[in-house]
Amino acid sequence: MPTVASLQTALQAQLAPGDNTELLRLLNEADLRLLEFGRWRFTRSRLDLTPVSDVVTLPITHVAILGARVDELPVDIRAEEHEYVPGGIGQVDVGGSGSLRLIDQGLTDAGLRYYKVVGTASDDDDYTLHTLSTYAPFSLYLAADPPDPLTDIDSTTTRCPSLAALKNMALGIIYEEASDNGRARSYIADALRILDSHEGSARGHAKTPLNIRPNGPGIRGIASFT
Repeated sequence: MPTVASLQTALQAQLAPGDNTELLRLLNEADLRLLEFGRWRFTRSRLDLTPVSDVVTLPITHVAILGARVDELPVDIRAEEHEYVPGGIGQVDVGGSGSLRLIDQGLTDAGLRYYKVVGTASDDDDYTLHTLSTYAPFSLYLAADPPDPLTDIDSTTTRCPSLAALKNMALGIIYEEASDNGRARSYIADALRILDSHEGSARGHAKTPLNIRPNGPGIRGIASFT
């Protein structure tokens, strides 16, 4: 991933000549927007989690679980609204029987994302959830000028791996703040296209998964007239 120092060398003259504070602000916002815009590979990582009292809590470095499995079996994940939909299932107690599933519970008082674990994984209560989880945003800083205090998720490297995408997004922000929306949209669209191309090159000929689950969650069974 690009370091702030390398981005300063490459981009400061175009983005914020002689102004380190403004450069950091632009790079932080550009990196954050690109992190939130899509599900490119750099936006997530594999993360192993162990439930505690039938609740699994993400560390400060991550904000959401995209997918999970126990051993070789995938786990169903439900949104926070699942227990509040009129005519729906209502409040679900942790634990219990049946297939394992996760229900998003929002944020703890400490600002950490947590999920209620419902059902059982196996006869063994000790198991690990293997997840694909989305990274949390963080603040960038120059290695020669660390913030005080320095938090666990401050970084000298961006999440986004593409210098070109960061540059275009930062320019889009500059024109957006100057109320030049046409140029802003053009630069932001270029940034997203760059990352789409980057993702396609990294994937090669690998196929994306199809979400086909006959008679699975959310799919009604086939009616029988016999």
